[in-house]
Amino acid sequence: MELIQQTLTTPLTQSATLTGYIQTPSAEMPGKDHRPAILVIPGGGYTMVSDREAEPVALVYASHGFQAFVLRYSVLPVAWPAQLLEAAEAMHQIRAHADAWYLNPNQVATLGFSAGGHLAAGLATLADQPFMVKQGYQAADIRANALLLGYAVVSLSATAAVHDGPDPMQQAVHAQDGPLLKEATELQQQVTANTPPTFLWATATDAVVPVQNSLQFASALDQANVPFALHIFPQGHHGLSLANAVTNGRHGNDLEPTVTPWLKLSLQWMQVTFPDAAITA
Repeated sequence: MELIQQTLTTPLTQSATLTGYIQTPSAEMPGKDHRPAILVIPGGGYTMVSDREAEPVALVYASHGFQAFVLRYSVLPVAWPAQLLEAAEAMHQIRAHADAWYLNPNQVATLGFSAGGHLAAGLATLADQPFMVKQGYQAADIRANALLLGYAVVSLSATAAVHDGPDPMQQAVHAQDGPLLKEATELQQQVTANTPPTFLWATATDAVVPVQNSLQFASALDQANVPFALHIFPQGHHGLSLANAVTNGRHGNDLEPTVTPWLKLSLQWMQVTFPDAAITA
């Protein structure tokens, strides 16, 4: 395996990094010269980038057949849409290096958690906005072929409703009167037929990002006739990541056996979405 790391340069920032875990071809394993790829975008409320939702998740997808990448994007005081451009640049780099990194540019997925889910969903739904074109990005180059969202923020109004104090997501998106501000506030309203097939999962008892976020996005996908899978687990707090011992946090309460099936379910869904890829579930 080859480890790559790049600093991403966009029209607004030069602080994000892209880390890749590249499995090199082997004569002992023919037919794997161009694997599917997945870009993992951790959460953190745009105030930090969660380690628990980064490398551990990327590596488990690598073990199931993917070239796996992690985007560590800018956080506050850097505000939207800087993060959107960083995600776009990450996707551009992945596809631009398709041959060198042994991946199929037509089988690139994004997986976003929480605020990272807002970023992944934003890239999926806003890729063809004039602002993105003006920055030099074409939708076909930066939009994922498949979108996976874990307890993702898509509606800032639904998310802010459960916060007593200032919501960092609101601060990050509204920190400046920048482009795509209105669109970023309610991403479910930006879903079109061009939005990629989507896998969503959340927990019914999430007190930080209400389950309505996932339900509203799924409803929008249904109305746009975009294929999707939706899994709502009956219990579990926000930020569970893999929900097992690998990503158990410092408080020791991130173990939720009823939620761990989301990974296998996502892999089975990816087998259907990328039917000719060598993905194991």
